[in-house]
Amino acid sequence: MRDVAQTPSHPPIPSAAPGISLRGLGKSFATHAAVREVSFEIPAGALTVLLGPSGCGKSTLLRLIAGFEAPTAGEIVMAGRSLGDLPPAQRDIAMVFQSYALFPHLTVAENITFGLSVRGTAKAEMAPRLARVAQMMGLETLLDRKPAQLSGGQQQRVALARAVISERPVCLMDEPLSNLDAKLRAEMRVEIRALQKRLGLTMVYVTHDQVEAMTMADRIVLMNAGRVEQEGTPQEIYAHPASTFAARFIGSPPMNLIPTDRLGLPGGAMAGLRPEDIHFAAAGAKVTVKSAEYLGADLLVTLDVSGSEAVLRQPARAGLPAGPDLFIGWAPEALRLFDAATGLALAPGATRFQANEAQANEGRA
Repeated sequence: MRDVAQTPSHPPIPSAAPGISLRGLGKSFATHAAVREVSFEIPAGALTVLLGPSGCGKSTLLRLIAGFEAPTAGEIVMAGRSLGDLPPAQRDIAMVFQSYALFPHLTVAENITFGLSVRGTAKAEMAPRLARVAQMMGLETLLDRKPAQLSGGQQQRVALARAVISERPVCLMDEPLSNLDAKLRAEMRVEIRALQKRLGLTMVYVTHDQVEAMTMADRIVLMNAGRVEQEGTPQEIYAHPASTFAARFIGSPPMNLIPTDRLGLPGGAMAGLRPEDIHFAAAGAKVTVKSAEYLGADLLVTLDVSGSEAVLRQPARAGLPAGPDLFIGWAPEALRLFDAATGLALAPGATRFQANEAQANEGRA
C-alpha cells in the first residue's frame, strides 16, 4: 500500500477550510428522536471524529451537516453563514460514503473526475487536477482500469481522490473503512490522516471503531442515544472519561468499573481503573485469577475482585505471581470515581462520592 505521507509534496487545496458550529441541533423522525440538542464546534482544518455505537445518531448528524436531512431544531453555521437554506450542492462539502459509490462502467479516471464533469469543468482544467490527485493517491497506473479490477484499498483511494479533486475545503466521511480487512484499515487510517493534514481539510469522520477514533482524531465527539456524551482530544477522553459510558466505550480492554467497597474504599461509588494501571502487589484488594490471555508483548489477566470482574494488563514476560493469596494495587492518581446512580464522573477531590451538581445538570439536561 502506498503511504500518502511518503509521496512527493503538493500544494494544498487553494481554499481556506472553515470551522463548523452545531447549535442546539435536533432531528426527529416519526418514531424517535435521532439527534437531541447537540451543540459543539468542529475546528477549522482539524479532523473531528463522531464516535459511538450503532443508533447513537452520528450518521444522522453527518447527513444534517451535508444537507441530506433537514434539522427539526437548531442550526448549522459554517464560515459565518447558516446552512439551513442551502442545498447539498451549494455547501462546499465533499463526502466519502461507506459504500465507495463508484460507477462500475466508468474507468478510474472517469470516476475521479465525474463530479467535475457534471459541473461542466473544462477538460483543460480537469487534466492537471486529475494528474496531481492521481499521483497524490498512488493511482497513476490504474487510471484506465474499471472498479472491478481494483482491490478494496484501491477502490477506497479512488473514492478519496474523487473527494479531493473537488477541491472543497470540508470533507465528510461516513464509516469509509468498514468494508476493508484489518490490515487495510490500519494502512488507510494512516493515509487518510496524512492526506487531511497535508491538505488542511476540515474533516468530519464517522465511525463506531474507537481504535480509528483514537489513532486519527484531533478531537472526538462521543455520541450516546442522540446526545453528546463527551467531547475532547483522544488523550482527554481516555484519561478523564466523563461517565461510565465513556469509560467503557473508549479503551481496549475498556476501563474496569468496580464498586468502591470491593476495593477497600468507602462505599457508594464506582471506581474506574484502566487495565494498565492495575498491578499485582504485596497487599491491597484481594483477587483471584480467572484466566490469562497471552498477546505476545502483553498478558491480559482476568481477575475476580470480591465478585466483580477486572482485567489487568502487564508485560507478558512478567508472568503471574505465585501463592494462594494475590492482591492488586494502583497509583492514587490513576483512580477515577463515578456516581453509582447517574454514571457521571465525580469531581476531583470529592469526599463523599457525590456527583458534581453542575456536571450532572449539564450532562443530563
